[in-house]
Amino acid sequence: MSNIEQLLTRCDLGKEDDQALTAIRMHSEGAYEGIMSWLGSVGNIMFWACNNKDYTDEMAREDLCNLGEMLMYLPGIASALKFNADEADFNILERRQKNGK
Repeated sequence: MSNIEQLLTRCDLGKEDDQALTAIRMHSEGAYEGIMSWLGSVGNIMFWACNNKDYTDEMAREDLCNLGEMLMYLPGIASALKFNADEADFNILERRQKNGK
């Protein structure tokens, strides 16, 4: 598991109620699918877009749609990471103040 994966992975889901678990599953699955679509589309665009008559407008539109889907989730992922960083920083400072360091 990469460092970023460890930061985003939740291990306390057993504490959540059914409604919260449903929302977590829905949003997590949507973000995962968006990221995977985006990665495939970026690869397609990079490989096929340059002077290739076999890369049709329809294929390009589908890839652009996949890119858009991923980009819808990326700000939320970035915000979660920023929140985690700020929260960790707050906790570090709070502990230092308690310990007099």
